[in-house]
Amino acid sequence: MRLFKILASLTLSLLVLAAGAVWYLTETFDSDRVKAELSQAVAERYGRALAFDGPLILSFWPRLALDAQQVRLSARDTPDRRAAQMQRVRVNVGLLPLLSRRVEVQEIRFDGLRLYLTRDMVKTLDSLDGLRDASTLEARKVAFNVHRVTVTDGALEIVDPIHGTTLQLSRLTAFVGPVGRNMRGALGMEGDATVVGAASAAGRFRMTAGFDIDRGGVVSLNGAGLDFTGEAGGYQQASLTISSGGVVAGADGRWQGRDLALQMTGQGRAGTSEITAEASVWQWQDGLRLPQAAASFKRDGERGGALAARVANLRPDAEGWQADSLSVEGNLRRDGRSHAVAMQAVPLWRADAAQLQLNGLDASFGWPSADTGPARRLQLTGQLAWQPLAGTLDAALAFNDGMHRLAGTVRIAPEQAQALQFDLHTPQLSLAGYRTELLGLWQAASLPPFAGRLRADWLEVGGLRFESLVLPMASDGKALRVGPLDGAVATGRVSGTVSHDGAGAGELQMTLTALPIEHWPAAAAALPGLSGALDGDVRLQFDARAPDPWLEAMGTAQLMLNGGQWRGMEVMGALRTQDAALAAIWPTAASSPDLTVRHASAEVQLAGGAAQVDALSIRSDWVQLTGTGRVALADGALSLALHAELAEAPKGMRERIFRKLRGKTVPLSLAGTLSAPQWRLAADADAAVP
Repeated sequence: MRLFKILASLTLSLLVLAAGAVWYLTETFDSDRVKAELSQAVAERYGRALAFDGPLILSFWPRLALDAQQVRLSARDTPDRRAAQMQRVRVNVGLLPLLSRRVEVQEIRFDGLRLYLTRDMVKTLDSLDGLRDASTLEARKVAFNVHRVTVTDGALEIVDPIHGTTLQLSRLTAFVGPVGRNMRGALGMEGDATVVGAASAAGRFRMTAGFDIDRGGVVSLNGAGLDFTGEAGGYQQASLTISSGGVVAGADGRWQGRDLALQMTGQGRAGTSEITAEASVWQWQDGLRLPQAAASFKRDGERGGALAARVANLRPDAEGWQADSLSVEGNLRRDGRSHAVAMQAVPLWRADAAQLQLNGLDASFGWPSADTGPARRLQLTGQLAWQPLAGTLDAALAFNDGMHRLAGTVRIAPEQAQALQFDLHTPQLSLAGYRTELLGLWQAASLPPFAGRLRADWLEVGGLRFESLVLPMASDGKALRVGPLDGAVATGRVSGTVSHDGAGAGELQMTLTALPIEHWPAAAAALPGLSGALDGDVRLQFDARAPDPWLEAMGTAQLMLNGGQWRGMEVMGALRTQDAALAAIWPTAASSPDLTVRHASAEVQLAGGAAQVDALSIRSDWVQLTGTGRVALADGALSLALHAELAEAPKGMRERIFRKLRGKTVPLSLAGTLSAPQWRLAADADAAVP
């Protein structure tokens, strides 16, 4: 009994002594001194300002713990810019392992953790605030054991000022552990994610991973996954899943993984899209390396399709990354029409310019004809450079549809007023085969803003065959302007401009110089048998979106024709009718049905579907015709009143008779149509001739 009392007294004394030691350590713990020493150590070693706005408390019950509140950490060498802050951080350490000089951290708990980083998120995650560069992932060795790290109510903000993008993670809950040599642990994180700027997304995410730490302290992953649901890329409902198999880190800083896969689905008003990508093997050493990778794209709806892509030997280089080859094939649908797509190229990514280059480009696009014609195929060759974030694209390309070839430069620059710019040249091009597509562009309510020019050695449009043509064109998105064009047509020349504004009000200005009228099929069809060199100045206003805008066109035209013939006009026949006073004296030798035209001119007013012809003058070898009238634009019906006057003596006419008739006029009428004119004497023809 006495021994029991002694042991009890000894035990009680030890407990009292331990309690006293704990009380003493707690009461004498100088939190201000510890905070100052910690702040000084962080500043000297990392160049950061560590500040404690709340108390620093040391406790021994129920476990040894260090508790700090309202902690702030600045960016490197920038004390005024915060990198992290915590409402509370608590570190629990096991007491018994300390007796054997081992650090066993039971838990590190961060409440209200806020991290603020500045990164270039497009290139290699390079730090912009003084943190260690992340372009090279080295194997990290674990030097102590942590059973669990917990984060509650956390937040992370990564700002990319170079590309104008911000990633915000909020309402974060995370855990990781255990962490230690020869241990297997897990990591989990979930919260809200928002991306604003050049890209946009908002939703909920979850990330999980399992990892192993070997006896040497090297960490490797045995599986990881990331899930996101929310809004992204203009889709009201979007989901993203990324998964990876095992990942092993080597002593040389090379990470190797397997079974990397991505799947993204988006549902929007225009349909549902799905993107998948996979790589059976990947490596990371100063950048991502993929021996082989495949991706696919699918989209339903009117503007959908399916594409499959493959890349071979993707690897980093001094300026970014490159690959041996990139291939894409599939089809795209638009407005109920299917377009076949195939492409081969050698891709390069230039990190400094955030630019994708495609060299050795060989692409083809096929689509059904807009009418009943055969399917079409367009081949593109050359090279292009594209900045995905800025949207800028520069290309030197050649286009070939099997009949026509175009080559030149194309630039897409969304930040400029004319987002599309081009300068193209063609040796020979006929627009007749693309009439439906061109008419659709001309009548479209809106277009991408563009500016450019087409230079053609030979171009056929509207039946006119231009040579050495320069054709500028531009649009601000609604208004469209083609010209001022200038080109040769046979021995003549045509210049002018055609345009319409956003409301569809069109305007045509055209100047004709010595244009051989027989080389203008539209004029030749309307005026068969007419030849000569045509000069003209035309100014018209019209409705660009009308089915046939020229029928209701309004404006003026001044026309002159030199050195031609109007075959089959039978003016002489009208003058030789039995009722005509000239019938008895007119020489038979001069009765050719053709009307020789030395010079002709007319002033025309277009309105109400008709052309009002004023000041019409036709000078033949021997007769001068003048008059006025109307021509119906729809069917070419003629209604003109003219006067014929002898200007020279026809062959075979006596001089006495010519002097007698000179200065006298014969009234005529021109009826019928442009293609079948009918000359008649007016009712008072006899009275007009003495």
